[in-house]
Amino acid sequence: MRFPRPIAAVCFLFLCLGLAPQQATFVTPAEFDFDAILGNPPADDSAQHRQEVEHMLQLQASRTAQEEQRCKAEEKVTPFVFAEILGPWFNPKDLPLTAKLFREVTLETTDVADVPKKKWSRVRPPLADPRIHPCVALEHTGSFPSGHATRGVVWATLLAEVFPDDKQQLMDRGRLIGQDRVIGGMHYPSDVAAGQKLGAEIAKKFLANEVFLVQFEKVKQECHAHAMAGAH
Repeated sequence: MRFPRPIAAVCFLFLCLGLAPQQATFVTPAEFDFDAILGNPPADDSAQHRQEVEHMLQLQASRTAQEEQRCKAEEKVTPFVFAEILGPWFNPKDLPLTAKLFREVTLETTDVADVPKKKWSRVRPPLADPRIHPCVALEHTGSFPSGHATRGVVWATLLAEVFPDDKQQLMDRGRLIGQDRVIGGMHYPSDVAAGQKLGAEIAKKFLANEVFLVQFEKVKQECHAHAMAGAH
């Protein structure tokens, strides 16, 4: 089969640069009805919004040095934070297949969450209320839903499929990633609740995708083999 010259030139350039074709996505934003899943964030003049601000101010006044340290450590959190539950063997160096698949999961989850962030463009708490002093790096993207909360639930849900005996601990740790964004002053509670709801829906899409499940099975095998080795 002969390609038109412009297409052939592009293909040749990709080959010269050693670039592989982009991997097909498992989950896309078009698959989600964000209005139905999330609803609208509380209005700035609503009682719920005022209650959320007061709750954040209370958390800010009582947060400990240990909580601040954890919040800061989670600014660039990865799925391998779950080594706290699974053990030190759960690391990207020893689990290349797992690292690769979860990297794609993270990218696609972020792409999905970015759509409602832009749709609602909710102002971050510290930018809306000067009484809120975050202990984490300030972000200017939309506040609703929380991307951290979304990813935390997606990661935890998928890992719970690999390690069902640890499901509760994994889910608790995944949800804590979102809660820490409230403690850290970067998200309203409703941002986190929305992110966790969206994360649950995204995880369902991954687990319903046959192409994803083929790769996920290899991740299960890799994780189980290292978990057994780490237990000895």
